Amino acid sequence: VGLVPEARLNLVIYHMHNNEIQEAYELMKEIEPTSPQEYILKGVTNLALGQMMDSREHLKVAQQYFQLLGASASECDTIPGRQCMASCFFVLRQFDDVLIYLSSIEAYFPNDLTFQYNYAIAKAAAGKYAEAEPALLALQSGPTADELARDYI
Repeated sequence: VGLVPEARLNLVIYHMHNNEIQEAYELMKEIEPTSPQEYILKGVTNLALGQMMDSREHLKVAQQYFQLLGASASECDTIPGRQCMASCFFVLRQFDDVLIYLSSIEAYFPNDLTFQYNYAIAKAAAGKYAEAEPALLALQSGPTADELARDYI
């Protein structure tokens, strides 16, 4: 029986959900992405490690993987592609561009607290405080407020 490629990706996701960033990164380190899922996980693991270690190098690598997928002809008009472009611009701190991409997919995430949190943070970072405040206040009183503060875009 050979190696099931999805098993590695599932294990990476498991480690990320359990805040085991280094373990997730180690599993993705040697992978050269060929599928959208691999590009996303490569970007996410580099982003998380870059945030954890305050490493500009890892953040730059994450930004590049997000941009490669999000700008590709096959993914640019998909929800994951738009999420990747939003993540790319988030890393670059270009929050007006983040808002363009997140607003284009907002309707697909009406009950996703992580999406709502990231969208509200992007609004605040872009100086749209009046739009960000109600969303952040609503999230503040929710059961997952502490978890959201740790989530990554």
